[in-house]
Amino acid sequence: MKIPPSYQITPDILEIIAKIEANRIFFHSIPILPQIKEKIQRISLLKSSLYSARIEGNPLTIEEVDTSQNRQKKREVFNILSAIKFIDKGVGNKKLLSQKDILNLHRLVLKDLSPEAGYLRREMGAIFNRAGIAVYVSPPPSQISALLDDLLSFINSDKEKFPIITAFIAHLVFEKIHPFIDGNGRVGRLLIFNVFMIKNWSFNINIALEEYLDKHKEEYYYHLDIGLKRPEDYLLYMLDAFWQQTEKIKDQIREESEKNKKIILPPRQEEIYFIISDHKMVSFDIIKRRFLKVPGRTIRYDLKKLQEKGLIRKVGSTKGTFYRLAS
Repeated sequence: MKIPPSYQITPDILEIIAKIEANRIFFHSIPILPQIKEKIQRISLLKSSLYSARIEGNPLTIEEVDTSQNRQKKREVFNILSAIKFIDKGVGNKKLLSQKDILNLHRLVLKDLSPEAGYLRREMGAIFNRAGIAVYVSPPPSQISALLDDLLSFINSDKEKFPIITAFIAHLVFEKIHPFIDGNGRVGRLLIFNVFMIKNWSFNINIALEEYLDKHKEEYYYHLDIGLKRPEDYLLYMLDAFWQQTEKIKDQIREESEKNKKIILPPRQEEIYFIISDHKMVSFDIIKRRFLKVPGRTIRYDLKKLQEKGLIRKVGSTKGTFYRLAS
């Protein structure tokens, strides 16, 4: 396997990179109220985790993350969230990635889910389609460590001047190496974010690329499949997906800013309103979990005030009480 594969930065690729860079500058320059940024960041991080798990077959929706009784499926989501936070906090001034970093990500992603967490595969692997037919046979275990070293050498070098190209090429090659028995897709998508961090190429807010990839799963898998043979097509697809998600975040910032102009609330009531707006229906217990140090009677007072202002509605009674937006 040639690492990196031969690819060209075409005019079409440059055009999308320019649009992404313009949005990156926008996110760094626009004044965003802290509560709006915190809300969008929180939802976007949850989406990155949830949709990365969904790509691998996890059925949970964003409304079910808090309420589902399926502990394993919830753990899959929150393990990815922990790994994202690990990258965010752990990278710091670090400018190089190592195999140990990749193994740590895998350990976090598969924590309490697999005894193989944190270990390279020791058997042959393959990627199968839905019919159970092997569409790609991954390199033998004896080659994995050397191939990862070649990939890390590319990531850690300055061979590619565009961090986003480095990240997407790294993701493609990582998936082809397929170094683990399970969790390759989840770790490979985390690798994109990790490359952004070590290249100091941030957006000041999380971009949930995974949401787009899950909603266009067949196209995503197709472009991963052809990626080594037609890397320019793969890059165009990934760049367009990322750009569309940056546009979505821009729209969310504008929407939330408009809402904030219309609604002036005390901080805790505002946060409760945002929690309810994130879900179709929310129980009192779920709201209370977000404010562990605040007495229940105080939360009920805040909910009553939001009802009086016509912002939320109470549905049901006693233990079956839920809250939703009034509009």
